[in-house]
Amino acid sequence: MTRGGTALRYAVVSVLLIAAQVGSMWFHSAGVYQGDANVPLRKFPEDLDVFFVLTFAPTIVGLKYLAYDAAVRAFTKDYRTPALLLCFGAGYAAAFAMDVACLFAASRPVSDSGLAILGTILQSPLALVAAGGVIAATVLLKDRPPHTGATRPYGP
Repeated sequence: MTRGGTALRYAVVSVLLIAAQVGSMWFHSAGVYQGDANVPLRKFPEDLDVFFVLTFAPTIVGLKYLAYDAAVRAFTKDYRTPALLLCFGAGYAAAFAMDVACLFAASRPVSDSGLAILGTILQSPLALVAAGGVIAATVLLKDRPPHTGATRPYGP
């Protein structure tokens, strides 16, 4: 979870989200509703808003991953166990899957794209907050003072 790793993860997530958005726009192109095949790839980009596709995923969607990386790095500092890294990756993967699903739903011409896009802003951060909360709780609990005094015996 270094700064270089954060930039690399941000770049990979941005490229994958752009690819998912373009792929879903092609899937939901006019060919879906007019026959058995989608619009051929050589004819597809004629009404694609390239500026929107190249800026939406890296800014609106991708910036929450940067915030997640920064928050986890601030909490963990030098404490990185395999369980924390697994929890970090699970939160990342769950949020990414939600974002791809929302982008896919937003690409349907008959859908309310604004509400589908709103899912990437309101829904997937919940997975990141949950994973970040587990990581923060684990880090905070490792520093608690040891329990002293008599212990109760187990059993009746």
